[in-house]
Amino acid sequence: MENCMVLEWDHIEMNFRSYDNITGQSIVGCKAILIDDQVFVVVAQLFGGSHIYKYDESWTKFVKFQDIEVSRISKPNDIELFEIDDETFFIIADSSKAGLSTVYKWSSKGFYSYQSLHEWFRDTDAEFVDIDGKSHLILSSRSQVPIILQWNKSSKKFVPHGDIPNMEDVLAVKSFRMQNTLYLSLTRFIGDSRVMRWNSKQFVEVQALPSRGAMTLQPFSFKENHYLALGSDYTFSQIYQWDKEKQQFKKFKEIYVQAPRSFTAVSTDRRDFFFASSFKGKTKIFEHIIVDLSL
Repeated sequence: MENCMVLEWDHIEMNFRSYDNITGQSIVGCKAILIDDQVFVVVAQLFGGSHIYKYDESWTKFVKFQDIEVSRISKPNDIELFEIDDETFFIIADSSKAGLSTVYKWSSKGFYSYQSLHEWFRDTDAEFVDIDGKSHLILSSRSQVPIILQWNKSSKKFVPHGDIPNMEDVLAVKSFRMQNTLYLSLTRFIGDSRVMRWNSKQFVEVQALPSRGAMTLQPFSFKENHYLALGSDYTFSQIYQWDKEKQQFKKFKEIYVQAPRSFTAVSTDRRDFFFASSFKGKTKIFEHIIVDLSL
C-alpha cells in the first residue's frame, strides 16, 4: 500500500468521496487519533520510518507532524490506540526477529516512546482490552502463544500477567462484547481461528472456524446484529452472524475481496457501511441493510 486515503461522506451525493491522500512507502497501517479536537494519523511503514500526521485547518489537509524513531520499530505490523486514566497511548507491534513492540504516550507537544515491551518475539498484533475493570494488552506472536500484559497502577507500566494457551502462530487478536460478555477473535493463517469468551478466570473456547489463508477475523456490530468477517487470501471471505439461541456464529454471507487485510464498520446519516481494505485490489464498501421478510 502506497497511501492512506482519507474519505469524506457527501451528504448531498450520499456517497464517500476522496478528501486527502497521505502517501508513503509500503504502508502497513493508518490509525486516526482525536485529541482535544485535534486529529492525528499514525502511519506505519516498512521502509522510510513511520510518521504521525496532523490535520491542518489552514491547508485543509494532513501534514507531517512527527517522526517515529526508526531504531525502535523495524517492521511494524499493527497500530492500536487506547486510553488509560484520560491519557492517550498507542502501541506499534513490531514483527521483525529482533522486534521491540513499543507503547507511545501523548504529551502536550507530541508523542514519545513510553515503554518498550518484550523483544525477539515477532509480534503480529496488539489489542487493548478491559478485563474486569483492569487495563490489559494482548500481544499475538509468530513465535509464542498470545501473552496478556496488565497495567500496573503503581508503576504505570504494563507487566506480564499470563497467556492464552494452545494458540500458537496467531496473526491477529480482536476483542468485542455481546450482552456485557467479553469475547476474543483469534486469527490463524493455518489451522482454525478461534472465538473465545472470558469466564471471570480465563478465556475459554466458544467456537473454531476453518480459516486456511485467513489474515483477519474482525468482529463488528450494527445495533443488535453481531458479525464476524473472516478475510481469506485463497477464497471468498465469509461473514458470520451471531445466533443468540445456539450461542455461536453461523455463516451469513460470502463476499469477494482480493487479499483483504482489514474490515471496518462505519455509520453515518442513519446508514451502515462495511469497509473491506485490500492488499492487491481496491477497497470495497458494502452497505448493511435489514430486509423485512415478514410480509
